Amino acid sequence: MLDVNNRALLNFNGNTVYDGMDAEIILYKVAIYLRLSRDDENIGDSGSIINQREFLTKHVENQANWELVNIYIDDGYTGTNFNRPSWLRLKRDIELGKVNLVITKDLSRLGRDYIETGYYLEKFFPTHRVRYIAVNDGIDTFSKNSNNDMSPFMSVVNDMYAKDISKKVRTAKKTKAEKGEFIGAFAPYGYKKHPNDITKLIIDDEVVDVVKYIFSEYNNGGGLAYIARRLNEKNIECPSVYKQRTCKFHCKTLTGLWGHATIRKILTNRVYIGELIQRKGEMVSYKVKKYISLPESEYIVKKNAHEAIISEEEFNLAQDILKTKAHKQHNKQCQEHLLSGLLYCPRCHNKYKYQRQQGLKDDMVAICSVYNRYGKEYCSRVAIRESVLDRAVIDDLKAMAKEKLDRQKIVNLEDINKIRKEKNETSKSKIEYERRIKEIDRIVKFSYEDKVNGILTAEEFIQMTEAYRSEKEKLKIKLEKLENQINTYENTKENELTKIIKNITDFENIDKKTIMGLINKIEVIDSETIKIYYKFSE
Repeated sequence: MLDVNNRALLNFNGNTVYDGMDAEIILYKVAIYLRLSRDDENIGDSGSIINQREFLTKHVENQANWELVNIYIDDGYTGTNFNRPSWLRLKRDIELGKVNLVITKDLSRLGRDYIETGYYLEKFFPTHRVRYIAVNDGIDTFSKNSNNDMSPFMSVVNDMYAKDISKKVRTAKKTKAEKGEFIGAFAPYGYKKHPNDITKLIIDDEVVDVVKYIFSEYNNGGGLAYIARRLNEKNIECPSVYKQRTCKFHCKTLTGLWGHATIRKILTNRVYIGELIQRKGEMVSYKVKKYISLPESEYIVKKNAHEAIISEEEFNLAQDILKTKAHKQHNKQCQEHLLSGLLYCPRCHNKYKYQRQQGLKDDMVAICSVYNRYGKEYCSRVAIRESVLDRAVIDDLKAMAKEKLDRQKIVNLEDINKIRKEKNETSKSKIEYERRIKEIDRIVKFSYEDKVNGILTAEEFIQMTEAYRSEKEKLKIKLEKLENQINTYENTKENELTKIIKNITDFENIDKKTIMGLINKIEVIDSETIKIYYKFSE
């Protein structure tokens, strides 16, 4: 029979209750967690993944009743959030009962966001009866003699450290850009980084002639598609493939071929006249890893930053031609095609495009864009007349609607508008509650800093945080109810589809909006056969 005095018990508030014996009497299933972000790489070998592994492995081996279950490694992941693959895997293993002790070299390896780190220390680990140890910080959640009382302070310090590092990195990059130094990860096509100074660009002799050819050919009347086709015929690697080969960088490319978009990108890049335009965007914050674009007025522009490949006159001529052709193309596209954006080729899985065909005065044909751009070596020429295509789709829609529609189940438009209005109001409330919760977290953080700095007494801090904690819990309950309401509103989509179907049966002229509301995509099998994928099942 198990003696309860030989193990550490947890009470309901998450604190450890001891009955006179060491917590290590339990057989612990140990998980070693290792993390190193790019910002941490400057701390030297002492903080490396290899060093962390060796240090913690020896520590585990020296403990009685400790069994190493697994080592979880997040190399190159920030500590400012917990959306890391190995951490999420460790979290699942804890929930499955595979792990009851987590060990890190120090608290900052667990995380640098003090709110989320505090959640795991004070809520998640105690709830799942998991012991946590940060060796170098002297933190052990199952020991009365450890620095557990200091863990909130350490979390705040780690959070502030992450913020400081992020600010320094951003400032350093901005300073370099202002000095005309290149701060990008990869050099633009046609250039490479100087072997002795990665902030300087030098001409890449292997592909510089390709850039010159593109400008020369375009300025002498060659179109974007024509230039792309010529480069593919010559088996010249496109920029993405070239980058993979020379930089050992894997980037997903659809075809591995030159396309008109790539040609346009080169023609409009001022780097080829010796200009560097940098800091076009930045991360929202050190915690939110979302990239946002900046207005052009905030770009950092440096002329004569490196050797130009083409002259300014050549570049300006290309821009003038692009503007002229763009204006003509806009006029051509004034006629909107009913099924544009929905047509796909089942052979290469790319989109179809519309074009004129000789002999068809009042009609157009839809054709595979890959075949049209690259030729028969890359896809088949399966074309279908627009009038035939439109008629087939409309007839199928009307037949389907007449067969499937139960008019008695149609929700009238007034009800739908009412539901939409209620959903919008609910969504606004949800955003407001979420904003307030974030604000509370921010206030608590600053209040703790005030307590550490002696601005607030411990009693004042407790009173303040208790009030905010109570408000936050109430907001979370309200937020859960709102999310359930929004999910209910989402189910009204089927009713809206029913209304759209009613429109089809009642009117001869079906517009593009109606089509887009019902169809996901259409595959062109051959010149007389299509396959329609509807947005609703049978």
